[in-house]
Amino acid sequence: MGLPEAAVVLALAAALLLPRPAHAAGTVHHAGAGTAGTVHGAVVDVTGNVHGTGTGTGTGTGTGTGTGTGTGTGTGTTYYVDATGGSDGAAGTSPSAAWKTLGKVNAQTFGPGDSVLLRSGGVWTGQYLDLHGSGAAGAPIVLGQYGTGAKPRIDFADTAVDGEGFGVRLKNVSHWEIGGLEITSGQQPTDRRRSGVLVVGEGAGAGDFTHIHVKNTYIHDVFGTDRRTGGINFHARGTSTGPESTWTDVLIEGNTVDNVADTGIQTMTDALLNTTWAHDLDAFRDLVIRGNTVTRIHRDGILVRSGLAPLVERNTTDRIGESTTSTLPYLDDIAVVAAQWMYATTDAVFQFNQAFRTRRLDGDGQPWDFDQRVYRSVYQYNYSQDNEGGTLLVMDQTDDNVFRYNISQNDLDRSVGVFHLVSGSGDLKVHNNVFYRSAGQTGQMTGTSTGKVAYTNNIFVNQGSGAYSISGNVTYDHNLYSGTNAAQPNDPYKIIASPRFVAAGGASGLASAGAYKLQPGSPGIDSGVAVSSPGAQDFFGTALYQGSPDRGAHESAAAPATTLLSDDFGDGDAAGWTSTGGSWSVANGAYSQTSTAAAESLSVTGSAGWTDYTVQGRVRLDNASANAGLVLRYADAANFYLFRLNDGTDTADLYRKVGGTLTQVAGASVPITPGVFRTLKATVSGSTVTGFVDGNQVLTWTAPATELTTGKVGLRMHSSTATLDDLRVTAP
Repeated sequence: MGLPEAAVVLALAAALLLPRPAHAAGTVHHAGAGTAGTVHGAVVDVTGNVHGTGTGTGTGTGTGTGTGTGTGTGTGTTYYVDATGGSDGAAGTSPSAAWKTLGKVNAQTFGPGDSVLLRSGGVWTGQYLDLHGSGAAGAPIVLGQYGTGAKPRIDFADTAVDGEGFGVRLKNVSHWEIGGLEITSGQQPTDRRRSGVLVVGEGAGAGDFTHIHVKNTYIHDVFGTDRRTGGINFHARGTSTGPESTWTDVLIEGNTVDNVADTGIQTMTDALLNTTWAHDLDAFRDLVIRGNTVTRIHRDGILVRSGLAPLVERNTTDRIGESTTSTLPYLDDIAVVAAQWMYATTDAVFQFNQAFRTRRLDGDGQPWDFDQRVYRSVYQYNYSQDNEGGTLLVMDQTDDNVFRYNISQNDLDRSVGVFHLVSGSGDLKVHNNVFYRSAGQTGQMTGTSTGKVAYTNNIFVNQGSGAYSISGNVTYDHNLYSGTNAAQPNDPYKIIASPRFVAAGGASGLASAGAYKLQPGSPGIDSGVAVSSPGAQDFFGTALYQGSPDRGAHESAAAPATTLLSDDFGDGDAAGWTSTGGSWSVANGAYSQTSTAAAESLSVTGSAGWTDYTVQGRVRLDNASANAGLVLRYADAANFYLFRLNDGTDTADLYRKVGGTLTQVAGASVPITPGVFRTLKATVSGSTVTGFVDGNQVLTWTAPATELTTGKVGLRMHSSTATLDDLRVTAP
């Protein structure tokens, strides 16, 4: 985070001298199974190790149905708890002889293969579960539900053990599987720590624990008093003289955490505070956080501390950062937050996650963050949108990290810009991402620090005014730039053109991110450069590479379109163009017509024999109420099609001119601002004309009879001034 995650962390410099954990090449991590059967695939991280060969996703819901069955050996005892029909004097070993209260469960020590099942639809108010005993390998203890109906609801209200409240606690135990519950406390006047699910290693009995699974649980309206509290909280606690705790085989999957303080899901060890403890970088091994939905959180969304090769995938965060409905006066005043991030962690993989509307408070506000002491980790295949602080934060004391094949749509610049790279960060590779930015943003597009940053094969669509950071330790190679592109960097193989996305700006999450696939004929196809250890696939699951590498997050398998004409007017002239009417000239790398006196101003280029093709260019209306657009299938001044913008009506319109008669045949409402470049594209295929504005299809029309079958391209306006740049004509 922008402020150190733990300001009281001692001796960081000495800790950095510890050897970094490493895996043998080809080691498989987290071969787990999820809940929905969606294949995730084997994804290779930056060091060549394989992560996540399991399957499954899940978002969690507030209600559910089903029976409570576990994964044990069947040798243990199943205990039933019924809030309305049970009795603590009963045996508890059948639905007809169920226990009644959670206190009865807390008094029991369970063993391998046991199950504790709460009746569906039951509500336990002012009660909590403090579970005792450990299972064994192959025979975990299962806490779940039985019967049909809503999830069993634990409302622990203002209850507490040693001053701390929780719905479910697992202290100093192993081999537990928890799932299928609803946990809440509501707003309580007492200022104390509270967690929905608390897994803690502390004091006598602390040590090395394994196999703790928390799945398909709905946690909401839980309000703790500091950052070690919230929804699902794993914590190794203790002083430097006390025993240290660690965990292996931790699975947090398919849970919904909503409206909690402080943090949604987190792991933490006091080894970050106690210099005599050893596991500050690897307190959590074989950690998987998958398919969770975390919304309306007071501080951070999902936070992994001290993880060795954690896998964080298929999670969704939304409205992170002082975003709860709570009015409790004792909640911390939060300065900085991030949505899904890591701290003191090595070889992490965060993938297929999505993050929305993270808030910028006193700073930060990004969806993703390589925080202090993060090494050899990767963010890949993630989608972010409308996060206030930009896209990526990189803190000091980090190194060898990768940000690749991610898509950012309209992440805002209320902190620094798209990137915030703190001085002191190490090597960072940023490749094959898409950064789409709407108008109005002024912060920088890229970032720089004292470490090395390499931007390669990215697509930057910048409708704002932010510049690209330029310094000796930052390199740009084979990126594509579109939009205003203020202060373009020195990229020897850059392309300045529209990337020809399917529907730029039209995504709303992972499911609709295909808006950022490259259309046939895109200049991004087969124009990138191979990078070392690129990963196994692109954002959409296509294997790398299909021919030469592409730019952006999509590796297109389609054959590139044939370029018939490309003119960015960088040579300072309009050779090959023929104009009539108006005053035409090339200035500042663009082609302009500057007189409003002529009724029709027209300039054309290309071949009269062209048939089916796509013409695309950046068009700017240069006076109020102006109109201008692309000409296609131009035979002569009396016969052509026109796809234009009209500021007077805020529309994009399609016209046909045949035999000298100009007729509008289609139109669409499009807000237009003079002085701003818009990307116009028109495709002619047979008798059909399709028009796009800024990558979004706005109209299509098919001629009722065969006409205008071939012709040139150009720019036309009427009693208006306008400018054209980056014209490109391609054929299938």
